[in-house]
Amino acid sequence: MSQIDISALDAGDELGVSETPECCDALMDECRGGFQCGDCDSFVKYDNNRIVTCVQIN
Repeated sequence: MSQIDISALDAGDELGVSETPECCDALMDECRGGFQCGDCDSFVKYDNNRIVTCVQIN
């Protein structure tokens, strides 16, 4: 599994199948259509092709 910091992601970026965003010094939890931070309200949404559609850093 590969880690990528949430601050390095922008809409239009492609996430590899083994890439998991990291936030608050921990891997984000995968949820339907994206990733959610377990410590804050930050999230990453992606489409069916794992293209990032939205990044919200709180």
